[in-house]
Amino acid sequence: MKKFDLFYQCHVTGRESSIWQLQCHLRITQQFGRQIVIASPQNCEIGWFIPTQVEKLATQIVQDFELDPDLLTWIEHDPNHASRQTGSEYSEIEFQWHQKIATNPQWRSLSDDIKLLISEPFFTGDNALPFPLVA
Repeated sequence: MKKFDLFYQCHVTGRESSIWQLQCHLRITQQFGRQIVIASPQNCEIGWFIPTQVEKLATQIVQDFELDPDLLTWIEHDPNHASRQTGSEYSEIEFQWHQKIATNPQWRSLSDDIKLLISEPFFTGDNALPFPLVA
């Protein structure tokens, strides 16, 4: 699988049918049979990772990059994490998938296994994450 490290834009419907342009720093790689996506908001409102928007973002990214939802590990990075459920800058989001459409996102703290996966070479050294991984 090709590795991606780019800025990504996604258009989603907001309140009162307005269209929002979400921008995120997106990193995608494959480690140990898992497809790993790390999305970090860029130039947008604090807290845009809300359920309906993250569902649409995940669905679009799976389609655009031809990812397999059964192999997907989705990690969100939010530097404005003080009000987050996990209390951490990083969270894993698990989705229910129906014909490659993401639904019912569930946020949780990163497991030790996930921390190990994202400490692999793509995310360290010359390709370091542009933000620190806080355990």
